[in-house]
Amino acid sequence: MGALEGCRVLELSHLAAAVAGKTLADLGADVVKIEPRGGEDARRAEPTDADGRGLEFLAFNGNKRSVTLDLGSEAGREIFARLARTADIVLTDWERISDPAEADALRLLATDANPALVWCEIWPYGRGEYEATHATEFTLQAQGGHLYLNGEIDRPPVRISAPVASAQSGAEAAGAALMAYYHALRTGQGQRVDVSVQACVVWTLLNTTMTWQCLGIDEVRGGSVKRERGNPFYTRLVWPCRDGFIQFGPVGGGGGKVREASYSTLVEWMREEGFYRPILDAHDWNGPARFAVPQEAYDEVTEAIGAFVRSRTLSELIERGMKRRILLAPIYSVPQLLEAEQLVARGYFREIDGVRYPGPFARLSRTPLREPGPVPEAGADTRDVLARQAAEAV
Repeated sequence: MGALEGCRVLELSHLAAAVAGKTLADLGADVVKIEPRGGEDARRAEPTDADGRGLEFLAFNGNKRSVTLDLGSEAGREIFARLARTADIVLTDWERISDPAEADALRLLATDANPALVWCEIWPYGRGEYEATHATEFTLQAQGGHLYLNGEIDRPPVRISAPVASAQSGAEAAGAALMAYYHALRTGQGQRVDVSVQACVVWTLLNTTMTWQCLGIDEVRGGSVKRERGNPFYTRLVWPCRDGFIQFGPVGGGGGKVREASYSTLVEWMREEGFYRPILDAHDWNGPARFAVPQEAYDEVTEAIGAFVRSRTLSELIERGMKRRILLAPIYSVPQLLEAEQLVARGYFREIDGVRYPGPFARLSRTPLREPGPVPEAGADTRDVLARQAAEAV
């Protein structure tokens, strides 16, 4: 049995709430996606596959059931209220129900029918003063701080292609909804969960959020080259190798004894392969004196390390890095990711209806996650879900 076996979820979603629903479905909840006639617009949203199916929809809507309802009609709202009566959680987002007044009307309809219901809604800036403010994935990445950190410093900032703002808010909403659900199981009292996408984006910034508090400086945007942490100088973090790229911070930025050991091991390897240069040992690159090293010296040591990295394949670098604890990581292209040795060895990817999906995001011994399942056709489960609801009402 899954961890959420017996938990019933209704989902009114476009993307953000779909991520939350997928998380709960994988954990074992019975997630019913309520769509308009003809299916949710996200089914056809770009980017699409060769059959015109939205890729984000395919990614985040497996392991669910689909019911089509006209929520604008009295009959549709009545059915929704009946479904809410036996549900535990309702998930919705602003792209599916964009009018705050309409969202409030549906919430009151559902919670009047079921006072123990958890109503979880995702809005660009949460409910309140800015609840009706228009927003997009691009603007939310920007206003959450993510956009500021991405791209080369001598060029405009860029957004990453993945919908990080919507996806992060969906994951946060799943966790918040489960906390409210736990409370409801103990007390019989439901709650309204208000999720702000902008606030959730902050969790994607990692150590950037504490740079000012710890060092009294703001993080500086950087792509392949940046001023890492408290460095007064620029160092390279993205390095080309023979068949790809790695992420690696060999010098500068701190990291203590672990980073010092990583650098020493790298220098030893370079010496073995005939790539040693005196600049590699000319300064205290990672110790207390690192801030006194001039930029010109960092540029020279970067050139030396770069020449060595370019001579190695990605697999060589990763294998040696794992065995000798060199702090580097692969930057995979999509084809490389699909063929990554450890993912292949774990049997991580699953093929469903001609589409390759990631497997379960965790392996739990007592309450295993569901295997990836197909995305339902719009309305495929309407008859079965409504028949079950009618039987339970008798």
